[in-house]
Amino acid sequence: MAAYRIWRAWVALFLAGYFALGLATLALPRQEVFPCYSWFLFALVPGRESPYAVRLLEVRGQKLAEPVLFQDAEDFVAEPHNVMAHEIVQQLGMAVEKGTMDEQVRLRRVMEKDFLPVPCRYELVVLTYEPLTRWRTGRYDVRSLAEYSSTVDSR
Repeated sequence: MAAYRIWRAWVALFLAGYFALGLATLALPRQEVFPCYSWFLFALVPGRESPYAVRLLEVRGQKLAEPVLFQDAEDFVAEPHNVMAHEIVQQLGMAVEKGTMDEQVRLRRVMEKDFLPVPCRYELVVLTYEPLTRWRTGRYDVRSLAEYSSTVDSR
């Protein structure tokens, strides 16, 4: 009987400690430590997204009937799903929002030299959408931040 009481005390102490540590994870940015303290099913489901994107307006002197998002421009760019291009576009968007001209010029040069067809006219936009709605319907809102032309082949 004594062994049962000791075992019960250890289990109670373990559960109390586990609960206290679980509550402490609420102070963490993600509010969980997977797999031990994953309290909420889909706790971090993204809400309304607003990433930056590049839309091609004109490529090699030909105006496009509809602007084409960089990631959908398989006919015009070599690597439309390049992760580095995505990161550069995100950084360029932040630089435009902050108004840091030197950073904008630097990022545009990299983007135009490595990823965009030359010459081209393109715009930097903010895409706003609900992830599930965009996945189901393809619908998103577009807000233009800036329009650029790359005419010099810097390769």
